[in-house]
Amino acid sequence: MMRIALFGTGNLATHFLKAFEELEAISCVQWIGRKENPPLANNTPYFNAFQNDIEVDICILAISDDYISELAQSFKTNALVVHTAAAQSIDVLVPHKRKGVFYPLQSFSTHQRLRWENIPICLEAKSKTDLDLLENLARQLSTEVHFVTAEQRLYLHTAAVFANNFCNHLLGISQQLTSNAALPHALLHPIIKETLSHSLQSDAVKHQTGPAKRNDIKTQSKHIDILTAEDATLYRALSQSIYKTHNK
Repeated sequence: MMRIALFGTGNLATHFLKAFEELEAISCVQWIGRKENPPLANNTPYFNAFQNDIEVDICILAISDDYISELAQSFKTNALVVHTAAAQSIDVLVPHKRKGVFYPLQSFSTHQRLRWENIPICLEAKSKTDLDLLENLARQLSTEVHFVTAEQRLYLHTAAVFANNFCNHLLGISQQLTSNAALPHALLHPIIKETLSHSLQSDAVKHQTGPAKRNDIKTQSKHIDILTAEDATLYRALSQSIYKTHNK
C-alpha cells in the first residue's frame, strides 16, 4: 500500500483525492490544507499542517506555483516530496533531499469528472528509485506516463497554454460576437469541430485558412470595425502571425 500526503484544496488536489479513494493500492493518509474544514466530504484525515507521526511514502504539493517553495520549507520528512507544477524546477523543493515532479497534463475544473486513464502524467525525480516510485503511482492512474526533463516540461506547458487557455479565450470572444448579433453560437460548432479534427489528425499549419493567410485586407478591416479596441489588437496580432507563418 502506497501512502500519500496530499497538500492543497484546489481543483487538482480534490481530483487527486477522488481518484486515490478509488484505488486499492493507494491510501491518502493525510490531506493538508489551510481551510479550517475540508472542502470535500470524504474519509481522508484532514489537517492544517503536516503530521510527522503519520508515515507517508510520497508528499504531493498540489498547490499554486507561487507557494511551492514556501510550503516545501515549512515541513520536514524523509518521504519523497513532489510538486505538480509544469513551469517550476524540481529544485524549488529545497531543502528536501528526495524530490520530484508529478505533472498531469490536463485542465482541472471543479465539477468535471475526469477519465484519469487518458491523462498524460509527466514525471521527473532526482534518483532512479524515486522515479520508479512515481511511475508506480502514475500507472495506478493513467496509461499515459512520460519521463520529461524540466526544459521539456516548460515547452509542453507553453504549448498547452496555446492549445487550451488561449484557444478557450478565443472561443469566448466568438461567443460574445455571436451574442452581439443575436445569433446562436451553435452555428459555429461544425466549423469548430472540423478545425479541431483536422488539427488533431495532422499538421495544423497545413490546414490554416481565412483572410489573414490570404492577406485579405478589406475583409480584415471590416472585422476590426466591429471589435472592441482590446479584441481588435488581438485580431491584428494573430492575423500578422498567421500571415508571416505562411509567407516566409
